[in-house]
Amino acid sequence: MTERRLPATSVCVTLAVLSLLAITTTLTPPVSAQANVAQTIRYGEVVSVDEAVVKTKMTNTGTTVGATAGAVAGYALADGGNRWLGGMLGGVLGGAAGRGAEKASRKKKGWSVIVKIDGGGEIAIDIPGKKKKYNPGDRVRIMTSPGGETKLQVITE
Repeated sequence: MTERRLPATSVCVTLAVLSLLAITTTLTPPVSAQANVAQTIRYGEVVSVDEAVVKTKMTNTGTTVGATAGAVAGYALADGGNRWLGGMLGGVLGGAAGRGAEKASRKKKGWSVIVKIDGGGEIAIDIPGKKKKYNPGDRVRIMTSPGGETKLQVITE
């Protein structure tokens, strides 16, 4: 029985196409950048602003890039008939390493802002960023998208 092998070029092209498909399906623009999305608007006053560690949203880009790089490297480094196994093992290890790297990079310095809403109630919003943008007593516009993303905007009168 003869063994049939695919050339390395076709494997690399297949991996590249699959990684591009994975990246384009996991990367969507943030809600604030989407056109024609209605937002609920409320008004309130900032009660307190405290430093916080803010976790940003996972995009799975680290996993995708790590898996792709690991699969290509594993395939290239393995010998003979073990190339597919090397590619699969490299993809799994690269994906795990990429996920870990993305997870670690999600934690950013930011601010926890407490806002007293006109008409009653309070909300807390964690906002990433090094620069303090809000102060107690600021009047703010609270914009919330259907997906739950909330932004604050200081009202200057």
